[in-house]
Amino acid sequence: MNDYNDLRLEIPSYAYIALARRGMEKISLDQCFLPNCDNEDVNLLEPFKIEESEDEEKSIKKIHIKCKKCNGTYILKLETLKKVAKPKNSNDEESTLSLGIVYILDENGKNLGHLGYF
Repeated sequence: MNDYNDLRLEIPSYAYIALARRGMEKISLDQCFLPNCDNEDVNLLEPFKIEESEDEEKSIKKIHIKCKKCNGTYILKLETLKKVAKPKNSNDEESTLSLGIVYILDENGKNLGHLGYF
């Protein structure tokens, strides 16, 4: 159970979905994103595996999640672009802005779509 709790900490609580010119909407990541499943109970979601990779430009975490309601498995792909922008008046490397992007993949790694930003 300790591994489950550690993996839960790797998942952001929310992602933000762009609404064109109307701003952003916050959506919870504590739900099943598989087609035909309406599970929004975090207790029925079990993260069981994480894959991590990193290079100079981005870091990627793929968290495999089992839904106990539909018995399906999906992958939450969290991609962080490390150097998106830098403030004009700063040469400090720490002030460089990053951007997190959330994708949903099926259990075979097929991209089901871009969900939002974190």
